[in-house]
Amino acid sequence: MTRSPHVLTLLSLSLAACDGGTAEPPGACVTDEAFFADEAAPLLSAQCVACHVEGGLAGGTRHVLVPFVDDAALAENMARLGALVRDTDDGAALLLQKPTGQVAHVGGARFDTLSPEYAVLHELVARLGEPGACEHPGEAPPTCEDGVIYPASAPLRRLTDAQVRRSIADLVGVELPDGLFPATTSGPDFRTFASNNTVSSAGVEGVMLAAEHVSATMDLDALMACGADEAEADCARRYLLDLGERAWRRPLTDEQATLITRFLDAGVEPREAVQMGVELIFQAPYFLYLDATPGEAVPGGARLDDWAVAARLSYFLLDTTPDETLRAAAAAGQLRTRAQVAAQAQRLVADPRVVNAVLAFHQDWLNTWRLDNASRDTTLYPDFDEDTVDAMRTELDLFVSEVVWSGDARFETLMFSEWTWVNAELAAIYGLPDPGEGWSRVQLDPSVRPGALTRLAFLTGHGYAASSSPVKRGAFVLEELLCQELAPPQDVNMDLPAESEEAETIRERLQQHWTDASCAGCHTRIDPLGLSMEHYGATGEWRDTWESGIPVDATGTLDDPAGSFDGAAEMVALIASAERARACYVTRWAEYALGRAHEEADACSLRVVQRRFEESDGDLRALLVDLAVTDAFLVRATPEETP
Repeated sequence: MTRSPHVLTLLSLSLAACDGGTAEPPGACVTDEAFFADEAAPLLSAQCVACHVEGGLAGGTRHVLVPFVDDAALAENMARLGALVRDTDDGAALLLQKPTGQVAHVGGARFDTLSPEYAVLHELVARLGEPGACEHPGEAPPTCEDGVIYPASAPLRRLTDAQVRRSIADLVGVELPDGLFPATTSGPDFRTFASNNTVSSAGVEGVMLAAEHVSATMDLDALMACGADEAEADCARRYLLDLGERAWRRPLTDEQATLITRFLDAGVEPREAVQMGVELIFQAPYFLYLDATPGEAVPGGARLDDWAVAARLSYFLLDTTPDETLRAAAAAGQLRTRAQVAAQAQRLVADPRVVNAVLAFHQDWLNTWRLDNASRDTTLYPDFDEDTVDAMRTELDLFVSEVVWSGDARFETLMFSEWTWVNAELAAIYGLPDPGEGWSRVQLDPSVRPGALTRLAFLTGHGYAASSSPVKRGAFVLEELLCQELAPPQDVNMDLPAESEEAETIRERLQQHWTDASCAGCHTRIDPLGLSMEHYGATGEWRDTWESGIPVDATGTLDDPAGSFDGAAEMVALIASAERARACYVTRWAEYALGRAHEEADACSLRVVQRRFEESDGDLRALLVDLAVTDAFLVRATPEETP
């Protein structure tokens, strides 16, 4: 490794200090000063200094450096960081947690805990805390070891409203009316998150009304199928116990069986007892909440038992209750190895119903909740209405289902495909000929409309009533394709400067933020990405000029991944071709599957799946199977081990 002159000066002095002034051969003792100059300084210079200097975005924090320009700057920065680590209670933890996104950080997550950068930072913090060692003091940074199980948290979470509806339809053939069961919340988190599926006091009533609707609507004669010589009470008992096992997704305990049949046992007329039992079944937490019952104990946790694995697999991939094949596998104890789980996951991925989960994920990932109650300036967009929004949602669903189900199911195709589906209204927005009645598959110009990020649902959702929104669009790319978490600083005016003679375009107005230290840290990363999409207006229509008549400037430059671009197609090519974008996509899918944000305990599971996603050339179907066999999916941490 080539070292600069000031690094060689520090290194020679520090080597001499190791034995009282007599220099050892190179490499005999890597002192704290040598490590800081050779390993830590380049990392800090690349990742931290832009913000953590006087006048920078983080200039008012406890972590303030000086630019690495000479030996004096090296010594000063080492002293400042040493004081932060040794003299501040949480200094060491924050230095490790902020750049990895474990706590809020305006600069976002810079790297993960398994990266080479983290290993350098981990050793730096250890050396600053316990100075004087020639090697890494204390514990080594985290690694992933073959054969070691890494349990993760499995929060209790209610089924989504769609999962409840599909389960009831599959179990008893009843379609729940819209709005009866408590709705899953739409927002930035995936719909599978527990926080989006809470039950309020009003929601409890909705659960009850939904269960009553089922019991009053179901076809008892067809469902019970009583034998000619079977007593009606016996038939009712058989049906309730069978439905209970299927709805609660595991064999019933004696107490549960007694609970379900208590109305029969109390002498209630059989048909009425069945209706009352059905209401109980569909209001019980055993039906409403996803099972995470532990089975075999492992260090730090327990594998989910076969029935819990069956339920988790089915609701992840099919959005409904386990089918007979899954239930039979669970009953036979054949969901205990990764190979057994993988075989079932592959079967489910080949089921057409997997499209439900695929569409749900991409709707949430692409933030189509932003289309809820969307409106546009009626002067500029007189034809925009709810039907337009519905058509945009349908186009995106058709596009995604074609890529994943009938196409090659590759990440690259999702991001770059030039094919889409339009009706007459959407064709007009795209500037295409009227296709006539219904929906038509059309080819777009790939240099103008590559993949999901140029489809109308995404662009309209990330726009305003009368204009585009480069900040919304750029923030999406940064957060959802690069997994850079954004934490806007408090007490900062988020309003754009008004249009003026000095700032006639959105680009010029945004660039005024770049000179403000409190804004620059985020906006110098967000704005170039969003401005690359400025050729698309508030409904995704193409435009060559801004509202002011000035030609759109969609150029930009990024440092990480490094490159320049002109327009969305070149920006998407730069971002989507980066390995970190595919790794981020895997992380988001894992969050959807696990029903929670990713956490440190998931790191090894994610690393395995990310590597396999690369090896499969971005195969989305293989990704679903790989996620289903991770420790994070199959092994539940004990409470004291849960981060």
